[in-house]
Amino acid sequence: MLGQSYFQLLNPLIVLTFSGGFLLLWKFARDIRSLLFFAASYFAASCAMVVDFFQFAMAPGYASLILVTLYLAVSVFFCAGLYQLYRNRVPWKALTVPAVAVFFVYLPCRFSLESVVPSAWIINVGAAAFYSRALFDLRRDMRAGIHRILRDVVLVSVVALLLRAAAVFWHVGTAMTAADYAGSLPSVTLQLLLAVASLALAAVLFIMYGIEILGRLKRSSETDPLTGVLNRRGFEARVAALPDGVAPETTGHGLVIADMDGFKCVNDRFGHGAGDRVIARIARLLEEAAGGEGLVARWGGEEFVVLIPNGGEPLARLYAETVRTAAEVMVHDCLNGEAVTISFGITEWRHGDTLRSACGRADGALYGAKQAGRNCVRAAPEPAPPRRVEGVA
Repeated sequence: MLGQSYFQLLNPLIVLTFSGGFLLLWKFARDIRSLLFFAASYFAASCAMVVDFFQFAMAPGYASLILVTLYLAVSVFFCAGLYQLYRNRVPWKALTVPAVAVFFVYLPCRFSLESVVPSAWIINVGAAAFYSRALFDLRRDMRAGIHRILRDVVLVSVVALLLRAAAVFWHVGTAMTAADYAGSLPSVTLQLLLAVASLALAAVLFIMYGIEILGRLKRSSETDPLTGVLNRRGFEARVAALPDGVAPETTGHGLVIADMDGFKCVNDRFGHGAGDRVIARIARLLEEAAGGEGLVARWGGEEFVVLIPNGGEPLARLYAETVRTAAEVMVHDCLNGEAVTISFGITEWRHGDTLRSACGRADGALYGAKQAGRNCVRAAPEPAPPRRVEGVA
């Protein structure tokens, strides 16, 4: 027997900290349910390490029942977290039925044999089978980037678990009893392996969730909360990410500014709640019509700006007329079946333009549409060619 070292209690404390870390992340992202399963798995692992450490002070049979339950819970909850993370659903039947089967195969081996080696092999192989099945089921979802790293770390941990069991039980032989287990080489190496694997897996998972949560924060800072389309900051960031400038020989981008007609009356008559629902519905119409490449942003109030990449003025006009026609026949229940019309100003974002100058022209065209009676599309006038001065070559 190696003797107990209270420094070994650092392992369950570290693992318990990881469990708290997952719960803390869940507090800020409550829709990511997989965090709860990983937190439960790490909590069960921490409890198992504590029970394993204090086996010398417990009845061997009682300690064994607690340990097998906890180690099976670690595997079930961790695999549940993987399924929830990648499939957004957990096959509880496929997880719990094998866990119960392993438990009832373990019991007769543990209590009818003097040696603990066969029962220990059952738990090790059973846990390895859980993780291997999950990795096989999720192999198509874990093929690239950080997901592949997570897959490889889980796989290495499974292989290490089996190799540890083979090496340790070969070294100590098959005569080890429950009374000899506490503080022994199998106990110490198992805790060390669990601590190292937990650290590696938690590091990868925290990176994954950190990337996801930071991405959400960035998207929320660039997205209008009412409509789900871009806000001004997000639109400017997406425009800045487009290829630098517009080449002189290519078609420019189509730029559209849309403004709902008489919207103040809508808010006055039906309330701001109804007005918000109409704005959100019109935003969806604008976004659907723009397709996957178009950029739609709420510019302020009931005004939107749309960029049609490489579409020029012709596609901008076609887009505006399509949305205008759809809007004038779209009735809104919150407005007692009335429709809301939209006026459009369009222009072509040409070579040498800035977003500000292009928006200024489109805004001038929108003013022209309002002056022309609303519910129409107007294009910004072409800039006058430079005047030729007689006698100057």
